[in-house]
Amino acid sequence: MSNKKALEFFYNMSQNNNSPQSVKLAYNNDYTQIDADFILKFADSKSELLDLGTGTGLTINKIYDKVSLICVVEPYVNFTNFIIKSPNIEINNIKLLDYNSSKQFDLITLFGIMHYFDEEEAIEIYRKYCSNLKPNGKIIVKNQFGIKEDVIVDGYSEEQKNYYYSSYRHIEKEPKILKSTGYTNIEIFDIYPPEYNRWNNTHFYAIVAEKA
Repeated sequence: MSNKKALEFFYNMSQNNNSPQSVKLAYNNDYTQIDADFILKFADSKSELLDLGTGTGLTINKIYDKVSLICVVEPYVNFTNFIIKSPNIEINNIKLLDYNSSKQFDLITLFGIMHYFDEEEAIEIYRKYCSNLKPNGKIIVKNQFGIKEDVIVDGYSEEQKNYYYSSYRHIEKEPKILKSTGYTNIEIFDIYPPEYNRWNNTHFYAIVAEKA
């Protein structure tokens, strides 16, 4: 499975983790306040969230005191050590495809992680976690997507000085995948200012969908 390559990359990163920012691929680019503000458009003080691939908590540390509960799924303890210790934050150090719970949430967030799964894996994840949404609950998927076509990066990265895998699926493809796996009322948001998009073949979007 292609996600195994990404897991190896982030495992290596976690071993040299000395600050919350070290989870960022571009250390000088932290847009998590925008992410946090966007999430809060769909959540309030009564909302229970499931955040998948949380990393060092750069986003949830900004919203934990504005919601009822955040359940975190993040494989690496060295990352979750930076998450604020709070009674309403539950941390699960486990891979996304291995986590299992019957609990249902108002909102599921996947920020900056779905491009580390190929299309087959993405289908499995969306289908798996649809059962964890309450009726009319929402899912938010934010990351880079291909503008005109799928953009696959699979090889050594000079910028990261490491092997790097990403599958930036065409932005028109992801809503179709979500629809096929149990979601409806799918909307695409151009979440960041234009200058925050570094590459001419990919673009950051947030996709919001409801449980069908």
